Amino acid sequence: MSDHDKPFFLKQNPGFREADASVDLLHPCANGEVTADSLTETQYFGFSVPEAEIHCYSYLWHHPNLGVLTGGLWVFQGIKRYMVQSELCDFRIYMSDSAVKGDLHEYRLENGFGVKILEPLRRFHLTYMDPARSNSVDLIYEAVGPPVLFADGKHLEQPMRVTGELLLRGKRYNIDCYNVRDRSWGKPRPEENLRMPPASWMTGVFEPDFSFNCNIFDQVSGNPELSGEFALPEERTLAGGWLYRDGRLGRLVHAKKRVARARESLLPEMIDLAAEDEFGRPLQLHGTLVASCPWQACGNFNANISLMRWESAGRIAYGDCQEPIWNDYCNFIAAR
Repeated sequence: MSDHDKPFFLKQNPGFREADASVDLLHPCANGEVTADSLTETQYFGFSVPEAEIHCYSYLWHHPNLGVLTGGLWVFQGIKRYMVQSELCDFRIYMSDSAVKGDLHEYRLENGFGVKILEPLRRFHLTYMDPARSNSVDLIYEAVGPPVLFADGKHLEQPMRVTGELLLRGKRYNIDCYNVRDRSWGKPRPEENLRMPPASWMTGVFEPDFSFNCNIFDQVSGNPELSGEFALPEERTLAGGWLYRDGRLGRLVHAKKRVARARESLLPEMIDLAAEDEFGRPLQLHGTLVASCPWQACGNFNANISLMRWESAGRIAYGDCQEPIWNDYCNFIAAR
């Protein structure tokens, strides 16, 4: 895989760009430069009810060159061994992309999952109805931080406040939480096997003026079992990240990560992160696992989607830890 073809979570981000309203719509010009079948455009929104150990992953995964959509959502409580054990699971792999022919202003997939842009880069309305199983989602996402557009102009992240209601197997939950949404476009996302250690895409919003993202591979210094073929030079392990604090956005330039993984599931039961941004501001985090569910995103790698409790200098936040784990690494660990 060439450096040009790498998805954002495998390529080091050197900086940020200004975002305008068009980033929340489809990108036919950028996508049109890529002829690969795996050309991808995505939209992610999540939410959680930490006190009930509930987390949700909702996703739109568009393959424009194939005319195919993958998408929907699943809501899980606690630790799940399989995705289909989720209390709400309605995620479909092969759907026509006719639902987004009018762009992403407002769409609804065949399974009833839908998103409406109320104000680009500011407000979104996410809905889903499953009356047969007494499930529904009705949420408003409002930006609490700036859109973070990566240097290549093809990946966006943004801290959001989420409010509304979840009906889960007949039980109602009021939603009032934070989430860091993301979008990617204009690149292939090949499904080939990669000889890489796990990568952690970690997010959290402590307050409207304090949020973070860090996308980093496991490091030998924090995981001695990586010594040998899965040991990356530490300066190559930080793929991207940012710290938004007191109205100022800074790119992470250094990070050290230590993770304790469950032996069989490889779930991140504990993560310590020590990072620094380009302005010299430190970020110290201690994370513990709250809920998790595996997603077999493609045949050659699994993604553990986890809700973490983050602590930083006495402040508490909840957020994602999403981890692709490839076949070669799983085989390597199983043989030890």
